[in-house]
Amino acid sequence: MINHEKKEENNSLEILNSSDHFFCISHFNGDISWVKNIRKENYIIYNKSGNNIDHITDNYISINNVGYNIYSYLKFIIDNYENLPNITVFCKDNIFTRHLSHELFLKLINRKIFTGLEDNSLIGSFPVNLKLSDNGFVEINNSWYKFNFPRKYFSEYNEFYSYIFNDGNIPDFLRFSPGANFIVPKENILLRSKNFYKNLIKFINYSKLSSESHYLERSLNTIFNSNVQSSNSMDNEIKYRDLILLEKNCSLKISKENKFAIKIKNFFTVKLLYFIYEILKLLK
Repeated sequence: MINHEKKEENNSLEILNSSDHFFCISHFNGDISWVKNIRKENYIIYNKSGNNIDHITDNYISINNVGYNIYSYLKFIIDNYENLPNITVFCKDNIFTRHLSHELFLKLINRKIFTGLEDNSLIGSFPVNLKLSDNGFVEINNSWYKFNFPRKYFSEYNEFYSYIFNDGNIPDFLRFSPGANFIVPKENILLRSKNFYKNLIKFINYSKLSSESHYLERSLNTIFNSNVQSSNSMDNEIKYRDLILLEKNCSLKISKENKFAIKIKNFFTVKLLYFIYEILKLLK
C-alpha cells in the first residue's frame, strides 16, 4: 500500500515537466528523486549534504552546510541577480510532506504571483498560530527560539528587523511560511538591492543552525512582498568592521540577559493570550 501511494505521488509530480518556473532546491538529507520530473534546464540543486548525488542528477552545486536552506536561496539570488528567471520556486528537498501535501503543492505550483508554499492545517492554533483569511501562518513575535541556537550578530528578532528595514514599527506578530518555501516572481526579488542580499548572507554563513537564519525565515514575506523599505545600511555593502561591531553589541546584550525571566515571561504571555482568546470565542 505504501509503495502504491508513493508511486501515485511520483506520477502526479510528472506535471512539473510542463512548468515554466525555475526551481532553486536546497538539499541536505531529504528525498530529491522528485526532481526527475522537472526539465533539467529549469532547476538547480544546492547540495549541502557533503555527498555526491550524481546517481540522481548532475545538475547541482555543492556548497557549505550553513544557514539552513535560506543560504542556498541567497546564493542563487546573488549569483543570478542580473539575470533572474521570471519566476523562481524556492524550496527544500523535504518540502513533501513536512510543509505541505503533494496535492496542495500541485494546486499552487503554476501560480505566477508571490505565494508561500505552506499548509496552515499542519500548524498549531492561537497563539502559536494566528489564523488569518489568507490561510497563512502568523506567529507571535517574542523570539522564543533564540536560546536554542547560536547568536552572533543580533540577540533577538527585533534587533534584526530594525537593522535590515527602515521601519520604526516593530511587529507584534510575524507573517511567514514555516520552512521558507515560496514561489517568487523576479519583480519581488528585485524589490531589494543586490547588496541587501549580500549582506543577509553574511549574517547566516557562520553556522548551519544560527538564530539569524530563524530571524531571516520570519522576514522573507516582508522582504519579498511588502511596502516596508530597506534600511540604508542594507543597501550598502556591510564591511568587516561593521560585522565586528554588531558581534560585540550582540555579545554584550546576551551577557545581560536573564534567560529564566525571559522564558517565564514568554510562557505566561502565550498562556494569557490563549485564555483571553478562548473567552472571546465564548462571547461571540
